Amino acid sequence: MHNKIVFAAQACQWLPAAVFACLLLAPITQAGAETSRPVKTTPLADLAMYPQKSAPATVVSLNNTLVSAQIEARLEDMSVKVGEVVEAGSLLARLDCTYYHLAAQRMQARTASLQASIRLAQRRLERTRKLVRTQSASEELLDQREAELAVLHADHDAASAGLKEAQTDISHCVIKSPYRSVITERISSIGDFARVGTNLFRIVDYEQLEVSAQIPVGDIDQVNQVTELHFEDTTGHYPVTIRTTVPAINTRSRNQEVRLLFDNEKALPGAAGQLSWRAELPHVPGKLLVRRGDNFGVFVVERGQARFNVVHDAQPGRPVRIDLPPDTLLITEGQYILQDKQVITVLP
Repeated sequence: MHNKIVFAAQACQWLPAAVFACLLLAPITQAGAETSRPVKTTPLADLAMYPQKSAPATVVSLNNTLVSAQIEARLEDMSVKVGEVVEAGSLLARLDCTYYHLAAQRMQARTASLQASIRLAQRRLERTRKLVRTQSASEELLDQREAELAVLHADHDAASAGLKEAQTDISHCVIKSPYRSVITERISSIGDFARVGTNLFRIVDYEQLEVSAQIPVGDIDQVNQVTELHFEDTTGHYPVTIRTTVPAINTRSRNQEVRLLFDNEKALPGAAGQLSWRAELPHVPGKLLVRRGDNFGVFVVERGQARFNVVHDAQPGRPVRIDLPPDTLLITEGQYILQDKQVITVLP
């Protein structure tokens, strides 16, 4: 620029004053143009989009139970078939309890016999006490009578416990559903001899259902903030609400599990689908992203300058969430060659 000014000064001897002035001002104007970049802008409100997002999800039952025999007996009847939905307390199967009824009768007779013996022993003890007071019987005989009564009371308690045990065994002859459930497997058959622990049915809780969704770590905060979540499968859309976010991350998938409850109507247990939600914060097209250093971001207009606004968790080519006021001017053309705080000229 200095050389141009000297040249212009030497040339003023032959050029009119107006032409000399143009030569002097030309380099200054050109230098200013080099520091200002022309760009086009659009308000964030005009670019904002609220994309639909989703993550894989499955309907899980809190109870998936193998119903087993609690006594040894022959399987006499099975009242339900695979696929049936039964209410809590409904009959599932019946075992042959002839032996247990007989055992209960024996224990009941034993209890009654001991009660009679106890009454007799009590009368003997009372008579012995009277004889001891008149010194017609020894203290040793009194001790014997008291011991006999104590033994009878102990035998009676044991017989009563045995009777209760037999009655409990009888109650296990009838197998009922512990909750409203669907029969998913019938394992044994009528006529089989069931032992303690023999599996008879597999049932799945039909009421206590939750949705298990695997959410990418980068979307966890967004999912926890949205007001409307839906579980979707081939049967329809079901509104759900977050019950809890599991405080652990799967090291292989980098997902975090979220458990959700159905608001009203429920999908079927085991249904596979997706958890869907609509972003509540504005997103802008991925083509606006530029990289400066190790960060991705967008350029915005601030006091005649291009300011680089870092966007965390941005993925090039995909819509990116941005937390800026709606009237923020985003640079939509010319952003790829800009630098932070560079002076710009906004084109109409």
